[in-house]
Amino acid sequence: MITQKYIENSKELGENLKTARINSGLSQDVASKLINLNRSSLSYYENGRNIPTIFTIIRLMGIYKIDINDVILVDNRK
Repeated sequence: MITQKYIENSKELGENLKTARINSGLSQDVASKLINLNRSSLSYYENGRNIPTIFTIIRLMGIYKIDINDVILVDNRK
């Protein structure tokens, strides 16, 4: 049986968001402009200093072309 581990804190969420952005080939500046977000806010999310709203997460998922599981699950392959 495979069990999935969900993120437990804002740092893990931020790491997942940063990885998704990098994998999509976008800079923080470009990504933030695409969803009309201040670049410093995106940086705070990626560094675990703030937690984005679900609406911001959905918008980021759209531009990164990722699934919610890519954001909320811990990558056990690390």
